[in-house]
Amino acid sequence: MDILEKLYHNLRRQIINLPATVPKTVDLVNKTVSNVRLPPFTRDNVLYYYLPLQGLASYTTLSVSVMNPHIMVRLFPQRDVTDVLFLTAGGGAGLWIWARPHMAAATPARRFSWAFLGGCLWPLGSIFLWAILRSSVGQRPVLGTILGVTTGAMLTNIALDYFHYVELMFCGEVHLPEDTYSPNSDDEKYDIDI
Repeated sequence: MDILEKLYHNLRRQIINLPATVPKTVDLVNKTVSNVRLPPFTRDNVLYYYLPLQGLASYTTLSVSVMNPHIMVRLFPQRDVTDVLFLTAGGGAGLWIWARPHMAAATPARRFSWAFLGGCLWPLGSIFLWAILRSSVGQRPVLGTILGVTTGAMLTNIALDYFHYVELMFCGEVHLPEDTYSPNSDDEKYDIDI
């Protein structure tokens, strides 16, 4: 953890010592962005809104890369960008998970480990799913691309719904029913006669 703290303090010191022209540029960009109704460029918005949004774009491009690699070879003939797409998608997902309200009470080390785990598992699990789907689709690149983008959007929507539900429960706005199922229940309707 000492290495992470040193990295954080060095990065913070460099950001604080930016030249005076940077705030003017940021103000100009903020004025332009305000016309589009996007959040202004602040440190938190860049880290927890724009970088996760960029990670989502990388995640979508990663789905195309796995499901139809011929497109990516045409776009980037000199280099395989799958690793870069995976890292940026995972980084965006990790930053998004880090910023969730239900994570705020956790210690930074636990919060980092959970965000790191989610940032790794989300795109990696998707890659495995897309590889299975690609083998079942066969040599139909258009269908594979559509299937990859669609399943990526579905998985993202499921994750957003899950985190929204967890945050509602954590904030106390969603209450669990009193009569929940328990595998050790004595209730007769759950008993099975063999």
